[in-house]
Amino acid sequence: MAKKPISNRSLILRIVAVILVISVGLLFVSTEYLKRKAVDTLASDDAKKTAQLVFETMNTRMQEGWTKEDLDGIIKRLQGIRKDMKIASYRSHKVEELFGVVPRDKKIVDSDPLIQKAMKGEEIFSVDEDSGIVRFLYPMHVNTECKECHINTKEGDINGVLDISFPHSDIKISLDSMSFYFIIFFILFLVVFSILFFAIVNKKMVSPILELTNEIKDVEKSKDLTKRAYIHTDIQELSILQNSFNKLLMTIKFYYDKLLENIYTDKLTTLPNLAKFQNEIDTIDADSSLVAIQIKSFGKINRVYGVKVADMLLKDFSIELNKILKDGQKLYRLHSTEFVIIFRKKLTKNDLKIFYSQVKNFKFDYKGTEFTLDIRVGYVDQFDNSVLENGMIALKSAKKENKNIFIFNDSVAIKDEDTNHIVWLKKLDSAIKNDNLVPYFMPMKNTKTGKIDKYEALVRLKDEDNIYTPDKFIDIAIASGKYHIVTQTMIRKVFEYFQDIEDIKFSINFSLSDILNEETTSLLFRCLEQYKYSHNVIIELLETEEISDFVLLNEFINEVKKYDAKVAIDDFGSGYSNFNYILNLNIDIIKLDSCLVQNIFTDQNAAIVVSSVVRVAKELGLLVVAERVASPEIENILTIYEVDYLQGFHIGKPHFEILKKDI
Repeated sequence: MAKKPISNRSLILRIVAVILVISVGLLFVSTEYLKRKAVDTLASDDAKKTAQLVFETMNTRMQEGWTKEDLDGIIKRLQGIRKDMKIASYRSHKVEELFGVVPRDKKIVDSDPLIQKAMKGEEIFSVDEDSGIVRFLYPMHVNTECKECHINTKEGDINGVLDISFPHSDIKISLDSMSFYFIIFFILFLVVFSILFFAIVNKKMVSPILELTNEIKDVEKSKDLTKRAYIHTDIQELSILQNSFNKLLMTIKFYYDKLLENIYTDKLTTLPNLAKFQNEIDTIDADSSLVAIQIKSFGKINRVYGVKVADMLLKDFSIELNKILKDGQKLYRLHSTEFVIIFRKKLTKNDLKIFYSQVKNFKFDYKGTEFTLDIRVGYVDQFDNSVLENGMIALKSAKKENKNIFIFNDSVAIKDEDTNHIVWLKKLDSAIKNDNLVPYFMPMKNTKTGKIDKYEALVRLKDEDNIYTPDKFIDIAIASGKYHIVTQTMIRKVFEYFQDIEDIKFSINFSLSDILNEETTSLLFRCLEQYKYSHNVIIELLETEEISDFVLLNEFINEVKKYDAKVAIDDFGSGYSNFNYILNLNIDIIKLDSCLVQNIFTDQNAAIVVSSVVRVAKELGLLVVAERVASPEIENILTIYEVDYLQGFHIGKPHFEILKKDI
């Protein structure tokens, strides 16, 4: 039968009760000990002092010539000093030789071995166990005065024995002795009390608490929710705490298992899901292979028959797939109509055809209507961390090439657009992290002086020994929300590069999203404020989207011009841009669209537009820049049209350094 636990309060009361009982016992034992000590030590001392007093009194009276009878009278009177005290004196042989034998005393001495022993000079102290009478036999030694009467003795001889007895209850104890023994007893009591209290509390409370704490720490360290804390304790509160902790572990384990089940299980089919696959991928043998399955045109079933029928078909489809699986093969549902199967071996093309035929022949019935599901299969035989991604690429390729079975290979991965985006996003992230976004400078030629005195700053991405142009990564930057980082990096690096160059102008590209980004515009304005040659700066507005908020743009342009910087508009003459921009925006420079420049020889309309734009710009006091100048012929005709600056590979390619030799 299990022992009923007790509460802390009851335990404390029991401890106090036990200690009180022990203390009472200790008090009794100590009292007895003090009593014995008083008898053994204090009584001996008291008796000796009394004997010395009697001896000195008798010695004095004997010197005065008192007789034996006189001395007996004195002894009788001395006995009255203390109740029940008895004093007797007995002569030694040498005293008997001088003064005679007292028969009564002689008889007593001959019959009492203790008196005989005392006659030899030994002090005798004894206590009668039955009566409690204390007896002290005091040998009276001969001194100088004694020899005057006791002529047959020498100093140190025994003249006789004083026999003193009294009850132990009549012992006189000094105040100092009482205080001393009381302090000793009190200290002893405190020590015993402390030891007992510590021992009991430590055993019953502290040790179980420490044990429970260590058990909890072990559970926490092991992170094993099946483990339980167990200690042997009679304390009710500790028992409750232990049980509550274990119940809490059970509850956590229950909900943890439920959570894992929800996380790793597809609710509709109860199959392991994508999260489960990703969790188990590292445990799957490298000799395995993956088959990805996708149901074709399932959306039509959803629309025609409804969600209920579609869900029923998916359930039945997963059941049928499981039926054809063998030991070691495992089925997962990834998304609505996509499943994958792990095979513990590599499959041949013939294996895939057989598998496809089995799945394609599945038939499903709903209220008399028979369904067959058309599927496509993607196969990946190289099992690594990218196996699922490659399986999805295989399905995508099967759809793109209108095939029922598609076997993945590395060349397919290179062509895949999504994979390409992921690759470039990784490159971009790496470039941002390692400060590998750098400015390249494309020269602009002044048609009036023939010199290079302006540069357009263009962003480049360094990846190991390769330099990539923005067309490879800028769309990725926009889609991933990192475009503002690209612009801000360019602002910092371009201003830093030109910080001590006085006679070269440079332009930085700015999009509408940059203008809307407060962090980016704040950085630009700080750099303009700190740059001592801010009149050399040109902010080139990119026409990546239609400009309609002229108020917002003019606010930005006016802020830029506070620092004596210039503003240009890019790709003028195509896209959204038109002469309305010139009228509504406070710009300084227009850059002709490259299509107009490239076709200026072959397209008469392009030549007319360029000529017209230049003429209007001159009348409005604006500078004109032509891009994509690819040949001397284009340079010549643009110079004739009085375009102010030329830019293109014919003038100079972008470089990480400006062409100082041509300045």
